Amino acid sequence: MRLTVKSLLILLMFSFAAWQSTSHANNRIKLPDIGSSSGIIISTQIEKKLGKLFIRSIRRSIPLIEDPEINEYIQTLGNRVAKASEQPDRYFNFFGVDDRRINAFAGPDANIGINAGLIMATETESELASVFAHEVGHVTQHHLQRSIEATSQMSLPNAAATLAAVVLGMAVPGVGPAAVIAVQAASVQKQINFTRAHEAEADRVGIQTLADAGLDPRSMPIFFGRLQASTRNMKQKIPEILRTHPAPISRITDTAARAEKFPFKQVSDSQDFRLIKMKVRIAIKLQTTQDLIITLRNEAQRGIDEQKAAAEYGLALLYTDNQQFQDAKKILSQLTKKFPFQKQYLTAFALNEHAAGHEKKASALFDLAAERFPHSRAVNLLYAQFLLQIDKPNLAITLLDKDLKNFPATPRVYDQLAIAHGKIKSPVRGFQYKAEYFYSIGKTRAAIVQLEQALLAANDNFYFSSQVENRINYFQNELREEKKGPL
Repeated sequence: MRLTVKSLLILLMFSFAAWQSTSHANNRIKLPDIGSSSGIIISTQIEKKLGKLFIRSIRRSIPLIEDPEINEYIQTLGNRVAKASEQPDRYFNFFGVDDRRINAFAGPDANIGINAGLIMATETESELASVFAHEVGHVTQHHLQRSIEATSQMSLPNAAATLAAVVLGMAVPGVGPAAVIAVQAASVQKQINFTRAHEAEADRVGIQTLADAGLDPRSMPIFFGRLQASTRNMKQKIPEILRTHPAPISRITDTAARAEKFPFKQVSDSQDFRLIKMKVRIAIKLQTTQDLIITLRNEAQRGIDEQKAAAEYGLALLYTDNQQFQDAKKILSQLTKKFPFQKQYLTAFALNEHAAGHEKKASALFDLAAERFPHSRAVNLLYAQFLLQIDKPNLAITLLDKDLKNFPATPRVYDQLAIAHGKIKSPVRGFQYKAEYFYSIGKTRAAIVQLEQALLAANDNFYFSSQVENRINYFQNELREEKKGPL
């Protein structure tokens, strides 16, 4: 299948940004439909295909956050914003990018990436949500199809790779340019930069969305203003989000004026926000372990109970990493008693006991977590990982199959299923899941090799052999498409 770059980019990436979304039908801001200069309508089927190819290109190019709890929080907050948008029934895939720089980006089929550095830069949950809202806005307002005018043609896989390369070139400097050259896309980048009008529209819609989602619309100008002031007053390096989404004073004042039209409402941060930000803070290592321990000990002595608890949680995570298991246990035991329905304390307690070699205690804690939080993807995946590590693959498979049934598949789940089936001497399934793992991270040739091994292991079983051969043919056809450059 071939698309013009013009029609393909209509879908492709409602590129990076810092914020947008929407509202209830009866009080939403009504924006004029500028329309698409191309006049091309892309089917849902093609858009989904482009989205899958795009996310595979992203996974192949940059490190994504693997922590299930961080990813669950990002998706949950994203869902809250998206449900208040003009497309409340659409699925938006929010994911974390393991990068310290302050930025975010959006791609085809509503794939939205959030850098770890952006999470750290926000001081409130509403500030973080304002970035999500802006990105959702670029999606719902179809900004790419208003921007793109190009005439060359590309195969679908090359089109997705091109867009991924352009996104990465802006959102994660140092990654994208080589990829852009590799797919002969240098000319495309000039076509997808959002205009000031697009950014302003995304801001306007985002303000409304934040209010409709029960979040603070004033957080948008506050966050942008603080980033802008930090570069001016402290002579810091300009954050990438201000390079890709310039925030002139007029833009900040405009969003501030719009936010003031909404009644003031005190919006408290969730404890999930505090704890996930703490996990990110520890992961990106802006301080040495010992310096961070000293800092968190001080933080644990001030603020409200939830803020103190977040600092104590951070200390416990550091103690576990430093093999100070008894110190971590003391903190986590108290936290789980005081806040029994905060799942991060319970999973951290279980993982600390596992690291300390206390398998029975860890199992009991994970059982309790699964009972209290039956719908938590993070709890389910952490429990499955633990079960694999203690050689209980059948139980792990039950949990991983549950994840595949209830959520979009991820490379992590495919990889763990491959390991689990290998442990129970189910080679065909093991090779199949390993193939899906490689395919999901953009390594199609490696996926085919795994399927060829699965075919040998099927040992002429008609059902398995047919299944595997069909998948091999699908992957081979895609490889042929990938080789087709611009017409």
